[in-house]
Amino acid sequence: MKATHKIAASLAGAALLVALGLVLSFWAFNQIKDAAEARKHASVAINSANDVLSELLDAETGQRGFTLTGDEAFLEPYLAVRGSVNRHLEELRQLPSVSAAQAHLTALAPLLDAKLAEMSQVIELRRNHDTAAALAMVSGGQGKRLMDSIRAEMKAFVQIEDDALAQHEAQFQ
Repeated sequence: MKATHKIAASLAGAALLVALGLVLSFWAFNQIKDAAEARKHASVAINSANDVLSELLDAETGQRGFTLTGDEAFLEPYLAVRGSVNRHLEELRQLPSVSAAQAHLTALAPLLDAKLAEMSQVIELRRNHDTAAALAMVSGGQGKRLMDSIRAEMKAFVQIEDDALAQHEAQFQ
């Protein structure tokens, strides 16, 4: 009898260890999956934010090239951004899960609108052959101040996403 109890107890213990191993494996798999999703989310948000900023910088460069030369070919990046920046910002708003990140995106909307309006005004001045007024507007620094504010908001947004990623990684570890 004692041998039968020992065998039954051993089998029950082994079954418990296997069950525990399966539960821990399932839990670990879910943790890895959650960490991978957090990494992917943060990566997409950061890359999208950097893409918006890069496109805007290209548009500004094109606008200034047009201001100096009058060559409409320089306006291609500006025209592309003008039609897509609000859509890209809305896509960004769908990505972050941290409310502080949303606040930076909300602050970006009027800055982007002001920057596009400033670039449009310079372009119209140049198209109307008022190069001096266009150059004076660029020299006035409003466009630079707007870009500095846009960069600051984007940097803060990216930092929040980086911090969230680091927190997910720490929880995973």
